[in-house]
Amino acid sequence: MSRIRIVGGTITKTTGGDHNIYSEGNIVYNSGTSVSLTSDAGISYGEPKAPPVKIVNEAVKEIELLTTLDLGSKNDRSGTTQLGMIFGKAYHFKVKSYVKSPPAIITDIKWMIKYHSLSQNKWLEIPLSTKGDSVTITMNDEDMCGRFVYVRAFINDPEKEGEYKEWKHNRFRWFDRMLVEDEITERTDHAKPWLVNQSGTSLCGMACIFYLFAKEQPDVYKKFAKELFRTGVATVNSYTVKPSIEVLEKEPFIGGKVNVKFPTHYEKGKRVNMPLIDYITLAGTRNTNNPKYKGGEEEFQAINWPPLMIELSEKLLGYKDVSSKGVYNPVKPLVFTTLDIKNKINDINVKIKLGYKLMLMIDSDLIDDIWDTSSLDLHWVVLESPVIWSYKAGIFGAKQDEIDFKVYSWGTDPNGASRYLTKKITSTHFMNNYNGYIKVK
Repeated sequence: MSRIRIVGGTITKTTGGDHNIYSEGNIVYNSGTSVSLTSDAGISYGEPKAPPVKIVNEAVKEIELLTTLDLGSKNDRSGTTQLGMIFGKAYHFKVKSYVKSPPAIITDIKWMIKYHSLSQNKWLEIPLSTKGDSVTITMNDEDMCGRFVYVRAFINDPEKEGEYKEWKHNRFRWFDRMLVEDEITERTDHAKPWLVNQSGTSLCGMACIFYLFAKEQPDVYKKFAKELFRTGVATVNSYTVKPSIEVLEKEPFIGGKVNVKFPTHYEKGKRVNMPLIDYITLAGTRNTNNPKYKGGEEEFQAINWPPLMIELSEKLLGYKDVSSKGVYNPVKPLVFTTLDIKNKINDINVKIKLGYKLMLMIDSDLIDDIWDTSSLDLHWVVLESPVIWSYKAGIFGAKQDEIDFKVYSWGTDPNGASRYLTKKITSTHFMNNYNGYIKVK
C-alpha cells in the first residue's frame, strides 16, 4: 500500500518520546534547498534495526497431532527405534491454541506443508486446500520419506504462526540409514562390488546384475540404491523398481535377534542377515518383476530366469549388446571330445577378449562342490577372467587336465584368497556343470 502527501506549506511533527521510522525499502529525502538534522545529544549512524514485532491477536500459536505415530529405525547404528510418520497413512492435525483468541471466521485458518526435497535439493512449500482448525493429511508423497515434515497452520503469517515438526520414516523404515549408506559406500567408493551377497536365497541372478551395476556404474548405482531405500521406488534408464509392502515392511531383527523370516546365511558358524542394501536392491527388484516373491527365502519364486536377466541387462543396466548362448538347455551331452571342450572354452575367451561381460549359468557344483553332486543346482556367476585349460594328452588318459578361472559369486572377492573356483577342476567336471552365458556390452 502506498501513500502520497502533497503539502503547500510546512509539515511539523512533534514527538514527546522516541520517533522511529522503519522501511522495507529505501528512505529518500528530497529538498529544494537543504536537509537539516539536529540533535541535542548528537547524530549517530549504524546498521538498520528490525521493526518491533506486531502482536496479532488472531494468530495460531500451537498445533497438535492426534494420530498415533509408528516405530521405525532411529538411523544411528544403535539398533534402536524412534516414532515417526509412515508413507500412505492419514494423520489428523488440529490447532491446539491461539495467540489470543480464535478468528471470528474459522475458515480463515489455512494450512501448508514444508520440507526439504532431496530430489530437487531445495525447500518446498505446499499449500493445502483445507481451511479451518483441523486437517487430515495422507502422507502419500514418496519424496517426503526420510525427511522432517513441517505442518503449518496460520491466519496471517505462515512463517511466524503454528508449526508442527515430525519425522517421516524412510520407506524401508526398519533399516538403519547409516548402516545402509555404509554398505553402499563399501560397494562403490571402496571398490568392493563383490560384497553384493544373495545370502540364503535363489537371487543369484539379481546378485550378478547388481554386482555389475555397482562395479561398472558406481555413481548411478549409489543414487539408485539410496533412492530405493528412502522412497521405495527408483528408476534407471527405462526400468522402475517398486517393491510391494511385504518387502518394504520386512524387519531384519525382532527383539534384537535375527528375524528367521528375513534372508540369512551362516558366517563362521553364526547366522547373520543378508546385507541390508542387497536385500533392498536384489529382493526389491525380484519382487517388482514377480510379486509372488515376498522377500524371504522362497526358493522357486526367487529364481532368476534368463529372459529376466536379459531384460534387466538391457533396461536397468543399459547394455546395448545383449544376447545369450546355451542357458536355456542345461541338458548336456554325455559324451564329448577334446575338440568340443576346446571350442567351448575358446568361445568364452573370445567374448572376454572382445570386451563382453559374461554371466555364466552353471550348476553350482562347478565352482563349489558343497551342495550336492547328483541334482541340478542352477546358479548364475560373473566370469572375471579367461578360462585357462592346461591339458597334456597321454597314452592311457590325460597327463594333465586342469581348468582354472575366476568368478564373482556369493559375496566373495573373485581375486581374494578364498575365491571361487575353490580348486582347479577337470575338463569333464567343467563340461558336466557349465551350461552357457549371457554376454553384455
